[in-house]
Amino acid sequence: MNKFYTAKRFRYGSAATAFTCAFIAVVILFNVAFTALASKYMWYIDMTKEEVFTLSEAAKNLLADVDAPVNIYFASEPDELMEGTYSPYMKYIYTTALQLQNEFDNINVECKDVVKHRAFFEPFRTTAATNIQTTSVVVESGGEVRVYAYNAFFYYDETTNQLWAYNGEYKLVSGILQVTSAELPIVYFTTQHGEDLGADANAIHALFKDNGFDVRTIDLASEEIDDDARIVVINNPVYDFIGAEADSEFSNEIAKLDAFLDRLGCLIVFSSPDNAGRLTNLSEFLEEWGIAFTPNTYVKDMAHSVSTDGTSVVAAYDADTLGSSLYKDITSNLITPPKTVSPYTTPIEVLWETGGDLSGTREVSPILKSYDTAVAVKDGEEIGSGEYNLMTVSRELRLINNDYYSAYVVAIGSPDFAAANYLVSNAYANNDILSAIMRGTGRDKILADIPLKVFDNTELTITTAQANNWTVGLVTVLPLFAAAVGLVIWVRRKHS
Repeated sequence: MNKFYTAKRFRYGSAATAFTCAFIAVVILFNVAFTALASKYMWYIDMTKEEVFTLSEAAKNLLADVDAPVNIYFASEPDELMEGTYSPYMKYIYTTALQLQNEFDNINVECKDVVKHRAFFEPFRTTAATNIQTTSVVVESGGEVRVYAYNAFFYYDETTNQLWAYNGEYKLVSGILQVTSAELPIVYFTTQHGEDLGADANAIHALFKDNGFDVRTIDLASEEIDDDARIVVINNPVYDFIGAEADSEFSNEIAKLDAFLDRLGCLIVFSSPDNAGRLTNLSEFLEEWGIAFTPNTYVKDMAHSVSTDGTSVVAAYDADTLGSSLYKDITSNLITPPKTVSPYTTPIEVLWETGGDLSGTREVSPILKSYDTAVAVKDGEEIGSGEYNLMTVSRELRLINNDYYSAYVVAIGSPDFAAANYLVSNAYANNDILSAIMRGTGRDKILADIPLKVFDNTELTITTAQANNWTVGLVTVLPLFAAAVGLVIWVRRKHS
């Protein structure tokens, strides 16, 4: 036995075995440590064409001035988020949250299994109906809370129910701004004219809130428009607004709207074929901005509609106009842009393209048009055919301290354009169009600036040179390293 233990074969074999075991142990420990550090410090390379796993500069800029502590809570453990049942969805959201944590010292990300720690999430149940599940995401700061379901971070194709795009940055940044913002820009919805304040109004209210607005109602005859207001919305009024016939200047609603636009605000007017002809004062005011709703008339297009009667008109996207600049990100990023639908729409006449006011600085442009297969219908009879304006924008430029500023009037010929079924559905771009209008007209920092991460093309995209470099690294560097280690062992054995 002594000879066996002292033999060179045993001594060299034992050393080799020990070294091999030690090397394997080191490799395993290195992989475990590197994986943990990579997960914590986001040591990843995003090679997707859409940069789905990369935090955008727009998101960074929007949060640059936020210094309040923010907590983002996930209701599952990290392993479940990255590799569990819902990981095809949750890994995107979790990765974005970790990037925010890595970028900003005031943002903290925590994961707690809601099944094991239900009491922890109890304070975040904002209503009795709030149901926090393992796929829920909570954004909290200073007692202000927003709770999101996982599917709120994505767009889906309504026909196939397949993922269409990732909108996680938008949702998380929106939530952070909402829970940390002390003063939000105000959007007013007018009342006392028979405006729609029902379920569909709730949908557009929610859209404004998602974009960081303080949503309020206002009776212009008895209240003043706050100086912090950026947008006033008139949602399909039945009765006219008080103008020059007012008993006092204070109750002159048209004058208040005019003063609001003088302060570089934005007015958004929804009107319908049935009500457009009743609003004499408001119509005269809009004509000063180059806009005229066509009363008692609606647009029908049997070739481009999502309804069998042709009244839910699919809009055509324009190009190279003031109006098209509002949605250029939507149309330029996709080979086939999603449908925007304008149901039961009154056509809008553009009275002049440039001019108006004493200075002649107002510009009018369509935002959305019908296709040239559309017809206009009045009293049951077709009165014309061709392209019709479904949504328009008027802009007045002001030069103040050598910088240009703008006031806007947006006219929308269909109140149902903002109906809940169109805003909530991910099959249509109505939500995106309205958000783009908020971006372009309503506030300086608007969340629609955050790009949508489209899943149309999800393959890895690297150049030939990059592929060659990776091949060289994997095929030669690692084998050379192993060969060098083997050479060292062989030399040491030979000379020992």
